[in-house]
Amino acid sequence: MRLQPRQELLSVWKAISRWCGSGQSFSWGDRAGRNSISDAELLLCLLLPPTKLPDIRYDRPDETKPDVCAALASFGSAVEIPQRVVRLIGEYLHDYTDPETGLPEFSGGGYLTTAPDDDREPTAEQRTLEVVDSYSTSVVLTTAAIAFVRGYRRQVQRPSHREEIDRVEAAAQKRLTAAMAGLQRSFALSVFPGDSREGRALCETVNPEEGYSAELVARLRDSLGDVMAGLRELGSSVDEVDALLENRDLLFECGWSWGIVRDAEPVKTATTVYAQPGLAESAPYLYFTVVAVDGIRDLFSRETRLKGLLDEEQQSLARTLNLQWDLAQRYWSTIATFGEDRWPVEDMPWRTTDEEESDYYSLLVVSLVRRALVDRGAPDSDLARIARVLEDLADRGRIRRRPLAGDPALKLHHPGTWVALNGSELAGPDAPPLGWRLGELGTLLLSRALALAAQVNDHRLRARLLRLADEAWRHLEQRRLRDGRGTGLWDEAANVYPTLPRRGSPSWYHTTRVVQCMGTAADLIRGEPPPGMMLSDVASELLVEAEDVFDEEQLRGSGEGGPALRDSLSRQAIGLRRARRLLPTRPGTAASLILDVLRELDKLAAARESETGD
Repeated sequence: MRLQPRQELLSVWKAISRWCGSGQSFSWGDRAGRNSISDAELLLCLLLPPTKLPDIRYDRPDETKPDVCAALASFGSAVEIPQRVVRLIGEYLHDYTDPETGLPEFSGGGYLTTAPDDDREPTAEQRTLEVVDSYSTSVVLTTAAIAFVRGYRRQVQRPSHREEIDRVEAAAQKRLTAAMAGLQRSFALSVFPGDSREGRALCETVNPEEGYSAELVARLRDSLGDVMAGLRELGSSVDEVDALLENRDLLFECGWSWGIVRDAEPVKTATTVYAQPGLAESAPYLYFTVVAVDGIRDLFSRETRLKGLLDEEQQSLARTLNLQWDLAQRYWSTIATFGEDRWPVEDMPWRTTDEEESDYYSLLVVSLVRRALVDRGAPDSDLARIARVLEDLADRGRIRRRPLAGDPALKLHHPGTWVALNGSELAGPDAPPLGWRLGELGTLLLSRALALAAQVNDHRLRARLLRLADEAWRHLEQRRLRDGRGTGLWDEAANVYPTLPRRGSPSWYHTTRVVQCMGTAADLIRGEPPPGMMLSDVASELLVEAEDVFDEEQLRGSGEGGPALRDSLSRQAIGLRRARRLLPTRPGTAASLILDVLRELDKLAAARESETGD
């Protein structure tokens, strides 16, 4: 694989050290300025890599590798690096806590923009609107931070420093609980008649040839029966769910809106009632649904469970989020793979129920479909269909193909797809409608290709996906900043597409997503590759022959011969045992070991023939 995670992650750390300066006088901002999301993304660039590659961890100063110290040299020595990181986490948690209420803040800040044809700026009140991206990013950040400070605390002896670590962990736990509550209150259900504008758009998406019909509505409802039953189990939006279940002419969508939905029910814990009023419309957004699904997944990860990162209240919140997470994935995967022939997700670009269409939406839907297919044990033939969609999107997005003059596909990279955040205009008088820019097509494609490659069993399909990942990484490599203080960080799309404007400064939004891709690549490399059936058959046949020849030598009494002969046969026995153990997962390595055994056994046979004259 072209992407080498360890080397690249250390390179990113060096670039961050150069851009941000020392831990004593740290510069947080990127091209979008400071906000609760971009600052969290910067911290994730420091905290996520050691969770994927323990070899580069720095929470145990005595074990920190020299190249890790060199990469984070601006933070100080091996002893000082984790101290600086703890203080940065504490600074972030303090800066994004409301001093009056004591509640964590999840504002979108500079990530919230007005429409491309609107010259107005967001109002100060709108800049403080809380968004799902911040909730989800905070879930990932705080779980990583809690795991980090707990691991580091065991290395610390000084009482004052231990007290600081305890304060940081308590603040991280508080932010995690608030983020989970925010995600729970941002889950949206939109119910509409099958013959409405939204219903007809949904019908045309799943069946473009026929479009709306009462029969199609009935088939859709039947396919989504389990999801509808799960919505009742959630216990929210009771009136809408009852109407949906009783009226067979209704269709629906579910997932995450951009923020807390209007009239969302409060979430109560033992110490806090999360009841901030919401402005977001109760309708799912593909982007925020994918962001929420990716963040919530960290709550159920093996590391989170084994380390006991969630307290009892958080575990209760996690159960509700788990149900919402499952319902959203099942809904979108059912819609995207509906029918017996061509799947809707294969018909690009994806069209939403508000009649917007984009290849970016297709990639978001693929993100939801991929995991659902794997969870239900779909065959490689189904995963191959998703691989073809990814390959097509790489071509359509001009990641693998040269762009045309004035190519509209370049807008996917800059300025990106602008999505209106309906309800944001209700933040106050003279508040303009706000939106969100979707512009990380390359990183999303790379991460999905790597994740899919780790899940397929067919070695040819895996090779195809790795080639796609190599091409996507080659594209992203070229988009690194090449000069100035931000050299080595992302994202400069003009390096690949010269007609686009140059930005000249880094974006933590893009850099973090590249770092996450590196983590996915590390997971893929550590995993066992699928064995090729032909190679497995050859190795199995070689093993049968080798064991037969070995048994013949034992039958001849070779094991009772001189010390050299006994040692040789002992080595061959060890080689055969190891080959048998490796055969299911690494047939090529097993075959190599077996051939070595056969070669040595043949030397014994040849020597015996020479002595007897046979």
